[in-house]
Parts: sequence; C-alpha cells; structure tokens
Amino acid sequence: MRKAIERSLAGATLAYLRRHGAARTLLMRAAARRGHALVLCYHRVAPIERADAAITPVAPDRFAEQMRALRSAGDIVPLGHLVSGAPGGDRPRFAVTFDDDDPCHVRYVLPILRDLGIPATFFLSGRALHGLGAYWWTLIERSVADVGLVETCRRVGRQASTLKELVHKCRMADAAPRLSPPDTASIMPPEEICALADAGMTIGFHTIHHAALPLLDDEQLGAALADGRQALADTAGSPIELFAYPYGRSDARTAAAVRKAGFGAAFTTRNGAMTCRTDPFLIGRWQPGSADATEFLAEAAVRLAVPSPLAAAPQKATPSSHPIRCPRAESAVGQVNPG
Repeated sequence: MRKAIERSLAGATLAYLRRHGAARTLLMRAAARRGHALVLCYHRVAPIERADAAITPVAPDRFAEQMRALRSAGDIVPLGHLVSGAPGGDRPRFAVTFDDDDPCHVRYVLPILRDLGIPATFFLSGRALHGLGAYWWTLIERSVADVGLVETCRRVGRQASTLKELVHKCRMADAAPRLSPPDTASIMPPEEICALADAGMTIGFHTIHHAALPLLDDEQLGAALADGRQALADTAGSPIELFAYPYGRSDARTAAAVRKAGFGAAFTTRNGAMTCRTDPFLIGRWQPGSADATEFLAEAAVRLAVPSPLAAAPQKATPSSHPIRCPRAESAVGQVNPG
C-alpha cells in the first residue's frame, strides 16, 4: 500500500511539473543550492529501425532535443567537475555519459555534442584493441534477426517470449552466449576512440568483457578492473580515472576494489542526484530514455531533487580518490551541509 501511495504521489508530481515550467525551475534551483547535481546515462543513440531491440535506442533528433532542453535548464559540465567538487551556483549542474563501444557514439552522438558545445564522458571497453567483436547482446539481437527467436532461445539454452526477455534472462544469469564469431563491424574501432578523445570528450573504463562484477571472485575482479585499462588510456592519450560498472551493478566489495585499483570515482545506474554525501564510488546515473523535452525536464527536476538510493557518507579518501564537496559545504557554524 505504501509503495502504491508513493507511486501515485510521484505521478501527480510529474504531472504537475509537466504543466508548470516555473515550478520545474524552482525545484531544480532549490536542489542546486543544496549541492545536488545529476548525471545522465545513455547506451545507444541511433535511428529506431525495429520495435524489438536488445537496447532500445534514443533517436538522434530526440537526443538533440533533450540536450537543448538540459542546456536551457542548467549547466552541462564535464563529469570530472562534479566529482572533484568544483564550486557551482544557483543553476543546476548536469553531466552526460555514455556506456559501451557502440559505433553510434561517433556516428550520431558526437556531431550533436559538438554542435551544442556539450562535454561528455564515454565509458568504453576498448574491445577492438584486443581483437574482440560485438557484445553478447548484440549477437543475440543479430541471431534473432537471422534465425528467429525460438531457434536463438534453443541455442543459448533460455526460454523467452521476446528478445528483451531473452537478453534480460541471459544478463541475470551472467550468461554471455557466443552465437557467432566476433563481428568487428558492430564495435567501436580504435580510430573512433581517438576521435572522441580528440574532440575533448573524457574517456572512462567499462571493462573489456562486461561481466557482472559482484559475481566475480577477488582474483577475477582485480583482472577485470586492470585488463585493458592501460591500452585504452594509450589509445585515448590520457589516463583513465573514471569507471562505470557493467550493468550498473556494484556492492561494497566491488566498490572497494575499484577504489583500490586507483580510479577516482565510479558510477552505477541507480536513479537519483549526486550530493555531498554521495560515496564517490557509488554515484548514481539517470537513464532518461526517449522522453520528449517536457517530460524529460519534469523527470530531471524530480531526479535532481532526490538523492540516489546508494548515496552514503564517503569513505576516507585515498590519494587516488576525489572527495565530493558541496558548493555550500559549510554553514556559518562549520557543519557539513547534509544536502
């Protein structure tokens, strides 16, 4: 009953914010004054060519619409600025991120970012640097297109009524079926990694094999965090300091390993704002999907106002980690702003 009431209240709030732009602005600015910021996450921006896809893309025109709306509502800053605690102001601050080695990042996203003057962070695996092809979900998607869903289910040993259900079941079981030889055409080549870096975008790490890290033992986890990181840094021409968890999944042990590996911050896909109380190795990100500008801004206002469920007092900083500081971190009596 309580959850039903909460959902009803959330729906009513969003409906109100859709109709009242001034209320959205007030809510966002109030959150900004409390030191809140919001990190966005996208996986695929591309023309929508089929109704059933492993990852539903955001159409390029819709993505551009969202970025223009976001730019009008606040300041879009490099992700590192939020992590380092660079001072903000009354305008809300946002950072934009992308996951995976999708060639669409360069083909469709980069021209929009350049045109609008928006910085972004791309969390990449660098699979092409190691002779690896498409991620497993892309192989499933292609198999369904080639031989159908029933035959694909038989080959991977899972039963599902839709492509999305099949992908979900493989992911939850940490199954990475190998349906065909690696397909390098579906993965970002090294020159496109360079193109992102040369355009001034930040490159972060997402692991080579995209395994669910909490399911790995300590030795496997350490290897996943190390293997391929330096090769990606060499290609991008700069150190790799930021990390995004595959599938957005983490736990205390995994976060501690990421910290020990020398990353400065790490990101999940839990919805909610980043605050001065957020653990820098459990920062949430909001995935807006294909919402139109009005819906997008209404939900952004709500997400900005509500801290991520994983927000917690940061652990003691190490030389390789960046404490997150509130823009108004101390009051007149020296207390930390609870955000």
